[in-house]
Amino acid sequence: MHYRIFFVCLLALLSTQVIASPNLGEKSPAKLYSHEPSIPSRQSSSSASQTSDKSNPKTLLSQFQKAYHHDNYELSYIRVRQGSIEPMRLFHGVIHGVEVVHRIHLNGPVRETVRRGDQVAHYTFGHSAYSVKASRMSGMMDTLGDISLSHLMANYDLVVSGKGRVAGRVTQVIRIIPKHDRLYGLYLWLDETSHLPLRIDIVDRHGNLVEQQMALDLVLFAKPTRWMEKLSSIDLPAISDPESTNKPSDVKWHVGWMPMGMHIVSQNQHVLPITKQHVNYLKLSDGLFDVSVYAYPAGGNQILQGEIVRQGATSLHSVVNDGMEVTVVGEVPPQTATLIAQSVTLSSSKTGNNAQEVSHD
Repeated sequence: MHYRIFFVCLLALLSTQVIASPNLGEKSPAKLYSHEPSIPSRQSSSSASQTSDKSNPKTLLSQFQKAYHHDNYELSYIRVRQGSIEPMRLFHGVIHGVEVVHRIHLNGPVRETVRRGDQVAHYTFGHSAYSVKASRMSGMMDTLGDISLSHLMANYDLVVSGKGRVAGRVTQVIRIIPKHDRLYGLYLWLDETSHLPLRIDIVDRHGNLVEQQMALDLVLFAKPTRWMEKLSSIDLPAISDPESTNKPSDVKWHVGWMPMGMHIVSQNQHVLPITKQHVNYLKLSDGLFDVSVYAYPAGGNQILQGEIVRQGATSLHSVVNDGMEVTVVGEVPPQTATLIAQSVTLSSSKTGNNAQEVSHD
């Protein structure tokens, strides 16, 4: 069978759900994300006069980003996707001005990630450890911790929804609502004292939960722990040289449609590390959600052609066009992945870097 690393990794994480191809002719509702979470009311006359900063979502997110990168803490949480629960633990410290982060998957085969400054090292049972040059790890926590708030507000509306309680701690709740169709929305619970994230819900346009990260315990430290200090000095795997495998794409291909607010942030041709297969690749992003698009010669087995595989917030759709198989994988609704995949064309006159040729909603 013609295996591909992005497909294998997606299916290997947890059990998958296969969804029939959507009816792309359906109109999206005019108003999205009308669902409100169940949040206990905690307002009082004494607290009403102290809500100037707490009612400003940009201020709350700025406090979160500062705490996320500068404080010392240990966060235990679970990730819930389609009924599967994955416990994880995140350690964070700042040693001599350099961030040190350690994330551990607590169940199943060993999977650990260490970030030190702009180097991210991956350790997976049964595979060689490797490092990449990156300023953040994968995952919505790191994405929200790094995103430009002005860029976020250009594509999403921010609304403070009140207070809640997670892991025994009082939280402020922020809704992040896309201004355009075809994308997910978020609910974000921030600890009122430390400003750290205690819960993140990714929801569809009807407010239905798609994926969740929820804290079980948060421990704050006045200074970095001994383990963080040790991680700050251990040898990490050498950083892989992207120039050794990446090169400009020699296939003229074009993404004809993408959600409003998304644009092409990178495009190249590289070799997949496990299969050694050459693929043409581009990445779409609006700063909050990323989508990867791959194009490569079609093999003999297209078992998912015309269907979508979804794992939590991540959708995968594969189509065949002019002898090339196009696979779209990213944190977008299934219908959006389908629209992107079906819009890809091969042409001697069009390239994916020509933003003027791309249509949006």
